[in-house]
Amino acid sequence: MVVRMCHRLQKCKFAILSPVGRNRINIPFQKPTPDSHYLTKRLSKEKNMNKNKKLLMLPIAIVFTIIVLTASPLFALASDDDEGYVPRLTAPDSSIPYYSTELNWYHQTGTPMPNCVAYAYGRIYEMNGEKPLIPGGNAGEWYGMNQRGGYYPYGQEPKVGAVACWSRHVAIVEKVNKDGSVTISESHWGGTYFDVRTYQDMSSHFGQTFYGYIYTYNHGMTTQFRNKLINAKKETNTQYKQNTNVAPSDVGEFSITNLDREAQSDSTDNLLDRLFS
Repeated sequence: MVVRMCHRLQKCKFAILSPVGRNRINIPFQKPTPDSHYLTKRLSKEKNMNKNKKLLMLPIAIVFTIIVLTASPLFALASDDDEGYVPRLTAPDSSIPYYSTELNWYHQTGTPMPNCVAYAYGRIYEMNGEKPLIPGGNAGEWYGMNQRGGYYPYGQEPKVGAVACWSRHVAIVEKVNKDGSVTISESHWGGTYFDVRTYQDMSSHFGQTFYGYIYTYNHGMTTQFRNKLINAKKETNTQYKQNTNVAPSDVGEFSITNLDREAQSDSTDNLLDRLFS
């Protein structure tokens, strides 16, 4: 009996270990698969990191653009004329909208050229391509109005495109010459329609008190375009902070946040298109 039991155990062992045994159990090999939630989370994290890098670079690019657009004209002041600035050395035609009732506030209110403020208003409009910010007033009021209103920068250094202001007169700086003299264009109330003069000492103009310069020339960047750049920078910084501050903790929150980030990314990708639209 003992011999039979041993014989049966050997058969059983052979059946289990034998690769061709009748009682062999075939278990198919299954390749282990990674956790799908882990992969989703990892891919989304990498995607968001790339988006954050883009968001980080966009405000830097915007700031760099502003610096280049605003600083390059300043370096050009070392020459006779500001780069891109076209001085007016001849009288404007009365048919030009900037110097007629079509766009000129002084012409519309019955005080056209010859008039120093009517000419200066039209010249600012012409050089900048946008309506002057100074809201009317006579020549002696312009410098103080600009200071109180904060419309343009001002100071004592002559620059092309600036308005030179005296106690009863205004003129436009057309050139800053190498010898320090200043060439201006102007019009005179009840007198000369237009003329160009060069002064070594601006305070000697008709014996009037010289106030200073209003830096009205925008170097080719309109107020609307400048505001778009500033708003785009603020919007991009806000989106970047939102993307970096949100940290989902579970699957549901992760899914919702992911959709929100994708929506923010879409708006960021179209930011420059809207900026120049």
